Amino acid sequence: MFHVCYNLIIKIAITGGILVSVGGRIAQMREDLGLSQTELANKAGLKPPTISQYESGLRNPSYEALIKLSNALNVTTDYLITGKEIQASAITDSQTKILLHLLQRLPKGKKDTLLDYAIFLSRGTEIVEGPVFSDASDYANLWLKKVNASLPIDVHLIADQLGVKIIEDDLQMDYEGLLIKGERNLILLNRLFKSSHQRKKFTIAMLLGHIVLPWHVKTQYGVRKSNSSTLRTNDIEEIEATHFAAKLTIPSVHFEKDFAKKPTLDILKNLAYEKYDVSLFSMCNRLVEHTKDKHAVIQSEDGQIIETFPGKRLLKGTIPLQSKAVSFYYDLPKQEETRYSKLPATDWFEDGKLEEYVIEESIFNPKIGKVLTLLTVKTKDE
Repeated sequence: MFHVCYNLIIKIAITGGILVSVGGRIAQMREDLGLSQTELANKAGLKPPTISQYESGLRNPSYEALIKLSNALNVTTDYLITGKEIQASAITDSQTKILLHLLQRLPKGKKDTLLDYAIFLSRGTEIVEGPVFSDASDYANLWLKKVNASLPIDVHLIADQLGVKIIEDDLQMDYEGLLIKGERNLILLNRLFKSSHQRKKFTIAMLLGHIVLPWHVKTQYGVRKSNSSTLRTNDIEEIEATHFAAKLTIPSVHFEKDFAKKPTLDILKNLAYEKYDVSLFSMCNRLVEHTKDKHAVIQSEDGQIIETFPGKRLLKGTIPLQSKAVSFYYDLPKQEETRYSKLPATDWFEDGKLEEYVIEESIFNPKIGKVLTLLTVKTKDE
């Protein structure tokens, strides 16, 4: 019984970097690239004191900040969250993988307590059934195979397979969705949020992620408090659940074929609603994730940026005055409308080059009251 945890302790001692925090990985990659905190901050479009706080562990980066940092450091967000590349080569047994995920989230005193209990209680049994992975995307792919899923992905089918009951009602709670773990896991959807069908689907997918990911061990998980965004969250488990939901609802095996050509906003809209049954914002985000140096997505309201999904390029903090996204707020259409323009890349990007321009496609939906803008970067030779 003792050898299981003894081996774990030895592996931690040998591999060292395995239990490095998110901030530790940021610092390690920054130093490997020979960057100062100020240089990394400028490259990622963040402030130097913020980098210092991330690296010291005083605060966690938001999902949006992780995207900017991963692009600046030329690594994946999965690596910054989990250290996947190191874990995949160094760890093989499922117990160690799960314990590593748990340990990364605990303060030192609780790590010592957990190891003491593990040494005392370990019986050499499997923690979870089936294969064990180091990141959320692999679990999404596993469940897509388990249910032999076809498009559009039916999250209710996956919930049934997991024995999860879904209830939708007018609920006096501050969350759009809530997972309660018990003898039978329960997902509550709050009708008071008046969410779209596609947004409810993504909420369910996120909460299923909290069930499927074996190191998410809390008894309750909430999704989207009032006036909150999954892109602005700095909760690592919520970020992982968002990754799971994105890969579950827009499977890579399909979307990579669809994005082989150069999609326009109209094409993305048709794919989102007709093929994948997801929001246009989710579909655009997956495009940016797939082609980071060519696209960026912005959501704005009343002429102000409220959410961005940046690629490798550094967006400016305001919408250009000549942008069609701004024009909607001076001339609000009564029906959904898309407007197009061509602007110098320097209008939108801090690192815009003189030989570059941006194709800007902005769509306004009166029911939502927000403008979604897709930017496609091109050179004058294209």
